[in-house]
Amino acid sequence: MHLIIYTSEYIARIGDIDKVLSDIVRASKKSNPELGITGLLFYHGNRFVQVIEGEKGALEGLMLILENDTRHRNIDRIVDVEIDKKRFSDWSMDSFNLSEEDKIDPVELKKIRDAYQKIVKVDAETIVDIFKLMIGSKNV
Repeated sequence: MHLIIYTSEYIARIGDIDKVLSDIVRASKKSNPELGITGLLFYHGNRFVQVIEGEKGALEGLMLILENDTRHRNIDRIVDVEIDKKRFSDWSMDSFNLSEEDKIDPVELKKIRDAYQKIVKVDAETIVDIFKLMIGSKNV
């Protein structure tokens, strides 16, 4: 099993974000189960943070698709590691459009990743819990 967490910059029309998120979730729930991919997608302030897990080959195939998606740019993998097992086995994908008070700072996400990887083996559930705490979301 493998885990990728990336950030990217949303560049499509802001007024379309709810439809875009809905479209992403609908397409993901259709294709991800047969690929064995699970995960979460967070959106806030023109930024995505996505957590995906599955077999490395399937994730790399998905990343190729995402890199060609014109709705976002500047994809930056902040975590790309082997994991012992899936933590979101029931979630083919879900998204969270966070309130304006919440913040997603890619620099802070990288600092948390780097500090965490120095201390313990990467664990998908723990990393996502850290992200949830950092952004202070009551939605997740």
